[in-house]
Amino acid sequence: MTGLPLPSSHDFGSAAQSMAARPIARDPSDILFYIALALLPVDGTLLGYPLPYWTPLAPWFFLAYALSNWRYLRLTLRIYLPFFLFPVLLAAMSVYGWQTIAVHGNAIALSFISLLLGLACLASLDIAFARKHLQIRAALTVVICAYWFAFAVGVAQFIALKLQSDTSLHYFAAMMYRRYIRVRPQFLFAEPSYIGMHLFGILLPLFWLTRDRRFAVLIPVFAAAAIAMGSGTRIIIDSAVALFLWMLSAVNFRNRKATWGFLAGSCAIAAGGLSAVILEPRLNALATHGLLAGDGSMSARIFHMLAPMWSWKHDIRHFVFGWGSGNISNAVRDGYTGARRWFDSHGGVPNQEIDGLANPPSDTFTMSAYSSFITEFGILMFALLVVMILIHISRHRAWNRMTVCWLTLTAYLYIQFESYAFYAIWLLIFTAAFSTYRKEKGPSEK
Repeated sequence: MTGLPLPSSHDFGSAAQSMAARPIARDPSDILFYIALALLPVDGTLLGYPLPYWTPLAPWFFLAYALSNWRYLRLTLRIYLPFFLFPVLLAAMSVYGWQTIAVHGNAIALSFISLLLGLACLASLDIAFARKHLQIRAALTVVICAYWFAFAVGVAQFIALKLQSDTSLHYFAAMMYRRYIRVRPQFLFAEPSYIGMHLFGILLPLFWLTRDRRFAVLIPVFAAAAIAMGSGTRIIIDSAVALFLWMLSAVNFRNRKATWGFLAGSCAIAAGGLSAVILEPRLNALATHGLLAGDGSMSARIFHMLAPMWSWKHDIRHFVFGWGSGNISNAVRDGYTGARRWFDSHGGVPNQEIDGLANPPSDTFTMSAYSSFITEFGILMFALLVVMILIHISRHRAWNRMTVCWLTLTAYLYIQFESYAFYAIWLLIFTAAFSTYRKEKGPSEK
C-alpha cells in the first residue's frame, strides 16, 4: 500500500522531536488537557459520573479544554465536520424509534453525552497538537506516568489480595464504582477486562506513531504482569491478538528471514494460546464447556448482545433504522424470550444477571459497541459510520499496512466495550488527519 507513513512514526514521530523546543503550555487552559491525559486510566472510580459501564474522568476535562479553546473549534470543524454533524443525523434517525418504541430521557442523554465526549476528545487532540502545537513528548510523558501509576495501583491491590489485608482491600474497594478487587486486581479501570482497551487501544498506537521506547517497556510489562496477577481472561486473548497484529505490521515480508521469523512468532503465539487454555482455569472451562456454559461472566456478556440481536432478526424495519437512542432496553425486552429459548437449548447456563434482563432497566447496556450502536441507530447508520471512517483515512492518504492493523485491532477491541466516548477510535481519526496537516504545513512548521 502507498500513502503517508502514518503509523510508521515518520510524520508523528518527527513532529514529536521537532516540537521539543516548543512550550509545554500556551496558556492556562492547557492545564486541562494535561489533566485529561493524566486521568486516562482512571475510568472506574466513584469520582466519575456513571456512563455506560464505566465512570471516566478524562472525557470531562477534554470537553472543558475544547470549550475553553472555542476559538479554535472553527478550524477543527473544517477537518472533522462530517463526524461533528453525525450526531445530528443520529438524532434525526432516532425520531422513528422514539415514535414507534419509547422515549427514555436518561438513556438518551447518556447516549448523546457519550458521543459529545468522544468528539471533545477528538477536538482536544486537534486543538492541542494541530492548532496550538503543544509538545508531543511532554504529553506522552504524562500518559506514560499515568499508566505506570495505574500499574502500581494494580500491584498494590495484588499484594493486598495475597496478604488478605482487609484494611487495604476495603480502601481499594471504596475507591471503585464496581468492585472486583476482592477477587483480582482491577487497577483503576471500571473492569479488569478493560486492560486491553487501554494497552492496545491507546498505548500501542502511540508506540506505533512515535516509536517512543518508554511504551515498548510499559506495554509488555503491564500486559505480562496483569496476566501473571490473574487480572482476567480477556487480557490474555487481547495480548495474543495485539502481538500478532503488531508483528504483522512490523515485519518486512520481502526479507526471507523476517518472514520466517513472523511464521515462528505466529506459531509461538498459537502455542502460548494453547498453553493458556490448558493452564488458565477460566479459559480451560470455556474450551471444555463452551462459551455459553464455561464461565458465568462470558455467558452474561454473550446474552447481553444476543437479546437485542434476536430483536434485529425479527424486526427488520427497526434493524435498519434503529430502535432510537436510549431504547436498547426495549430491544432487549423484545428479544429476551427468543434469545433465552435459544440460549437454553444450546446448553447455556443462566445466572441472576441473565434472568434480570427479562425486565431490563432503561439504562441497559450490551457490553459491545456494535450491538449498542446498531440497536440504537440501525445498521444503516452503522454502515455510514464505517464508510465515513474509511473515506476519512483515504482522503488523508493514510492507508498502509500498519494503518490496516491498527484499524483491525481497534475494531476487535470494541466488540466487548460499548462506550462511544472511549478514546481509541477518536485517536485513530485524529492521527489520520494530523499527518496530512503536518505534511501540508511544510518545513516551516516542522
